[in-house]
Amino acid sequence: MQAIRGFYNNGILQLEKNAPAKKASVIVLFTDEEKKSKMPINEALKILHKYAGCIENDIDFEKERDEYLNEKYGNS
Repeated sequence: MQAIRGFYNNGILQLEKNAPAKKASVIVLFTDEEKKSKMPINEALKILHKYAGCIENDIDFEKERDEYLNEKYGNS
């Protein structure tokens, strides 16, 4: 997985640099600059930064789940 910053304007999504693949499944995170967002921009950027440059199957999902649960509920 790789994060690439871009801009959405009137139905057109433009990336700041070329995508790493010709065809891929993507998740687009819309930051709400005009309205108050449910997720603060610094939190969204923190998530994107964490996964920037990751390659699919290079993520230890169990470790990620455990880290998430520890952050949310604390160490047991």
